[in-house]
Amino acid sequence: MPKITVQDTETGEQKVFKVGYGGNLRKAAQHHDISLYRGLHEYTNCHGMGSCGTCMVEIEPMEHVNDHGLIEKLHKINGNRKLACRTKVYGDITIKTKLVE
Repeated sequence: MPKITVQDTETGEQKVFKVGYGGNLRKAAQHHDISLYRGLHEYTNCHGMGSCGTCMVEIEPMEHVNDHGLIEKLHKINGNRKLACRTKVYGDITIKTKLVE
């Protein structure tokens, strides 16, 4: 089971949890009571549909997640950033949440 280390950029907190191979990052974080959103986006997000772009995280290393998909390309998300709702985890990763744009 891949291990996910979460670094909250707002609070500086760090949490670690595991997810099943190929598991969805957003769903796994929610299951472990970890928020990915800044401010009101906690309540005004698209609930994992990919349309709002507010669950963006920075991921290291990118080799352990799926490639950027069409929705991420439409949001012009590239590099080591991905939408958590569109991320499948295949190995140990470290993510930064609640990013300032």
